[in-house]
Amino acid sequence: MKSIWQAGIDNPCNFPALADDIETDVVIVGAGITGLTTAQQLIESGKRVVILEAHCVGSGCTGGSTGNLYSPVSAGLAQTGVKWDDDTLRAIVQARAGAINLIEETVRRFNIDCQFKRVPLYRLLTENDQKSADALEAEHEAMVQAGLNAKSFTDMALPFSITHGVSVDHQAQFNAFHYVQGLAKVISQHGVNIYEHSPVRDIDYKHCIVRTDSAQVKATDIVLATHTPKGVNMLQTGMIASREYGVSAKLNTESFPDGIFFMLDSFHSVRSYCLNGENYIMAIGEKHQTGEDQSERERYQALRSYLSAHFDVGEFEYEWSAQQYSSGDGLPYIGRTFASDHVYVATGFAADGLTWGTVSGMMIADLIEGRDNAWYRCFDSQRFTPVNSAGHWLKENMSVAKHLIKDHLGTKKLKELDEIAPGQAKVATLHGEKLAVYRNEAGNLSVLSAVCPHLKCVVHWNDAETTWDCPCHGSRFDIQGEVIEGPSLHPLEHRHSD
Repeated sequence: MKSIWQAGIDNPCNFPALADDIETDVVIVGAGITGLTTAQQLIESGKRVVILEAHCVGSGCTGGSTGNLYSPVSAGLAQTGVKWDDDTLRAIVQARAGAINLIEETVRRFNIDCQFKRVPLYRLLTENDQKSADALEAEHEAMVQAGLNAKSFTDMALPFSITHGVSVDHQAQFNAFHYVQGLAKVISQHGVNIYEHSPVRDIDYKHCIVRTDSAQVKATDIVLATHTPKGVNMLQTGMIASREYGVSAKLNTESFPDGIFFMLDSFHSVRSYCLNGENYIMAIGEKHQTGEDQSERERYQALRSYLSAHFDVGEFEYEWSAQQYSSGDGLPYIGRTFASDHVYVATGFAADGLTWGTVSGMMIADLIEGRDNAWYRCFDSQRFTPVNSAGHWLKENMSVAKHLIKDHLGTKKLKELDEIAPGQAKVATLHGEKLAVYRNEAGNLSVLSAVCPHLKCVVHWNDAETTWDCPCHGSRFDIQGEVIEGPSLHPLEHRHSD
């Protein structure tokens, strides 16, 4: 099933694949909200810009998002404040508020039909738990300290019994997929060359050349707007890749109130959406580390059960998932890479990617143009924060080491491929090689190397989305081995099925 955001669009983008070698000022890898915002900012300064997208505009994390835009962060400003001072919290709020304002201005300026509207953000408790109540009160205080007009309350008309809540007005919601589709059409009309179905296979940092399967782009600057840097990058050692899921169903009763609802007891994000005149309700949650779940399909079922327990809903029509990358110190990495002063990254957005992606586009454009940016001090991708990042770094690298050892030594041996039944997938050792084997319901067999080309971890099967997911740094591959997302530049290698 697809996300609700991709429904209801009559004329999606249709850009060609890169076929010939070209030169430009800036080449951007990735046509999500980060890449398109960067391009929009740069063309207004007269830069020549090329965008390379491996799939389709907005089809990655942008198209699988919540559509929520907010000045604080989903993990909470109080939690962020454990590692950072009040000035940093205020910078977070100011930067993210500025990004929301830019999105609103862009929607109005170019008349993009994406249902943008200002709504409140709510953080809600549904149980009488003193520890959780104290944490929510601490969040309220952190919001106020960061400059937000946050309000505390104990009652609200919802299908949930609310024991305590905090609200912040003037946040926003929109359809992010429709937004980037509209923005791509606008900037392409203003000179940006966008190429879809053009996955990048190699990056020459020294000469600023980006290569696809059939051609290359030579530029002065490269922007990796790919949610995590492509190829091997030291930032990946300090980030944890996670997946989160969403489901949506039509409401049988009257519409749910507008707003961003963070249900904190067992974290879920709930919101409503109007599609073709019908009111829908959705829930997002069930987060887990990429490649480390026993059954992703059960995550969808848990969300369906959650919505059914609280709302009068019809058939579940949409379900989707998206990837997150969480930094060690709780802030995104935005700016130049260590590899080159002419290569830029934007990563570590956690669950707040739409707003951070827009912040990144603004910041990177300023860096390329040599303009001052008040937020660069906080989010500099070359910052060194060993104290704030130590726990996160240790967790990620212990996980990588575990999988490198366990998965390479622990896969079961397969005598022959006929052991794989229709609808079954398995990582196994056959003739001394680790293979990722899948047989579809029609009996057709796909046999791939199970070793991720990025850093040689062994992939795991995702039973909900029929993909091979790497538990080390989040690379994901379809059943033909092609890269869906993550740092890997190359697909899983094909093996003969006989």
